[in-house]
Amino acid sequence: MFDNDKIYLTDDPALKVLGSYSTLSHWRSEGRGPSYVKLGSRVAYCGRELNRWLATRTIQPKDQAA
Repeated sequence: MFDNDKIYLTDDPALKVLGSYSTLSHWRSEGRGPSYVKLGSRVAYCGRELNRWLATRTIQPKDQAA
């Protein structure tokens, strides 16, 4: 979903699929959500880490053919 080799700053529109800016900020303050890096006062997300985090959120539905 995210480009593994790209760095996404918090104002990148691609991050909207994860939630709003305030949601991401809230997650960071609680130590939740995807890994991030601090670049001075700015926050950035590595595409590879975003994809890794999303993979941990994958839910496989139970087989309903019974």
